Amino acid sequence: MRQKIIVRGPILSQSGYGEQARFAFRALHSREDLFDIYLAPVNWGQSGWVSINDEERKWIDKSIAKTHIYNKQEGKYDISLQIGIPNEWESLAPINIGYTAGIETTKVSPQWIEKANQMDKIIVVSNHSKHVFESTTYSGQNKQTNQVVNLVCNTSIEVVNYPVKKLTKEKIDLNLEYNFNYLAISQWGPRKNLYNLINWFVEENFDQEVGLVLKTSIKNNSIIDREYTEQKLKNILSKHGDTKCKVYLLHGDLTAEQIAGLYNHSQIKCLISTTHGEGYGLPLFEAAYNGMPVIVTGWSGQLDFLSIPQKKGKSKPMYASVEYDLQNIQNEAVWDGVIQADSQWAFPREASFKRRLREIRNEQPRFKKNAKKLQKYLVENFTEEKMYGQFTKNILGRTTKTPQPLTTLSFCIPTNGARVKKTIKTINSIKRELGDNPHEIILAGNIEEFKNIEGVNLIDLKQESLSRKVATLRNASADASTGDTIIWCDDDIILDSGWYNSSVKYSLISGWDVLGCKILNPDGTRHWDRGTINPRKLVSYEYPSYSKNLLQTSGFFMVRKEVFQKIRWNEDRLVYADRRENKIPEDLQYSLDLVASGYELNFNENSSVWHNDTSYTEWGEQTLLKELIEKQTGMGFFPEPCGEFLEQVE
Repeated sequence: MRQKIIVRGPILSQSGYGEQARFAFRALHSREDLFDIYLAPVNWGQSGWVSINDEERKWIDKSIAKTHIYNKQEGKYDISLQIGIPNEWESLAPINIGYTAGIETTKVSPQWIEKANQMDKIIVVSNHSKHVFESTTYSGQNKQTNQVVNLVCNTSIEVVNYPVKKLTKEKIDLNLEYNFNYLAISQWGPRKNLYNLINWFVEENFDQEVGLVLKTSIKNNSIIDREYTEQKLKNILSKHGDTKCKVYLLHGDLTAEQIAGLYNHSQIKCLISTTHGEGYGLPLFEAAYNGMPVIVTGWSGQLDFLSIPQKKGKSKPMYASVEYDLQNIQNEAVWDGVIQADSQWAFPREASFKRRLREIRNEQPRFKKNAKKLQKYLVENFTEEKMYGQFTKNILGRTTKTPQPLTTLSFCIPTNGARVKKTIKTINSIKRELGDNPHEIILAGNIEEFKNIEGVNLIDLKQESLSRKVATLRNASADASTGDTIIWCDDDIILDSGWYNSSVKYSLISGWDVLGCKILNPDGTRHWDRGTINPRKLVSYEYPSYSKNLLQTSGFFMVRKEVFQKIRWNEDRLVYADRRENKIPEDLQYSLDLVASGYELNFNENSSVWHNDTSYTEWGEQTLLKELIEKQTGMGFFPEPCGEFLEQVE
């Protein structure tokens, strides 16, 4: 079933965030079998909008028009993808995903963490961004309880890098005087540090026959902005008097093809940057995958793609790294709620930058050789197909954990002894399905009627079982378990033939901490196998595994032993059927605790178990007692147990 996804971001903006939004759109568009895409464009700062009329623009315009019509009809969405700074994120759908790039300092604002914790997942473009999000902590005091409260990001964060774009290179005539020229591409502002870049370039090369092509602007590509930019550049150059080196200003719109032409210009030899920090650094990435040597500060997001991984987790830098010092950001860079006044970023060292300019001018073949090696690595590993695949898998909640095989399974079964015959069938179905494969069966609660059954470990907790303290029984059985995987199994579950083999196969190809499967009623309809909390309803099996609204029902599912050791059942919670004082039932509480701790609720739709209780059936988007349906609707006819169930139960 296709998921209706609303993408909100600066999809038409001529900015880094604009290109990020278009990447997301391309990725989703590549899997229209999974996504029904809607677009809500927003502005980004004072940047202009793209004006090209190509196939992609037609897709965008068509999707925007479709969204307008759908919103007028008050249509609902399954997923929202919101691209931009976290301050703008909000709840727009049952599943909300924040996608951001702008993390250039050593910490994020408390507003960002608060907004992040309202999302179901966050996607960032670099490991630097992920690290800063996860390492930022704020402490405060609850005025009512005087308790110290820590504000941290507890939403899962995934990294998806930007892909290599295959573009036709358009030749651009720059009328350059010298054969050796550097290139700088960035907007003017405190973070990009262009003032120092220009000054240091001129000071190092005042008597050299070299040039600097400067593609920049202050705010936008207007005539006024060009005049203002020209004057700022003149003011800087005037301080140096007559020099042999040249500086060329490029101001105005350039197509992606023209930018590619700059990277491949025969007289431009190197991209240079004195940036204080990058969320990713798109021009740096573009230069690298076009085979151009790069000089840049050795800190922040660009490190994801400027080095080649080596053995034993090491990496080899393939760029000219500029030494730096981490210092507090400048006052003019502070942006309340976005860039913290007490955060730091990298200040490149003047001597190191000048030395790199000199080295690459004098040893160009060596740097060009490394640049070609890096280009080959990026072209092979940062493909559109790979990055689009990573992105869409994260949208749908496919886990990126390393697969772990199933070894010893511990079936932990609570029982009050009220349905002995059914429980014996549960035990027999486990023995039949597992055979000689390593496993154990642990029965906790009222175990009087099960003492003569071989191959079952018994824990006598009769009083707790009669008090509806199922959570206590689950904890006790898991504490006694010896396997590496725990299976929470009710005492009226029948394993379907093939359940074990399917679970083994899934675990070999997909990593997981928590794993559910289909739970079927005797008539073949769905029991509570995959549902949401608010509203409480059944959802599709493709429903994202990281949703904070997802409920993992307690009837049957698996957790790794280490998960249980961190997240135990809350013994203050009773079963759903015994809701007292409006307390949250035990299965819902366990789901909330798992999600709050960052665990995804994965699902294997290729394996099934049966709920051996004919009094239930699926009705609408819920599983209900037949007597309740009959009472509400007057309906007196319900399907009989299906053949598959009868075969398994016998």
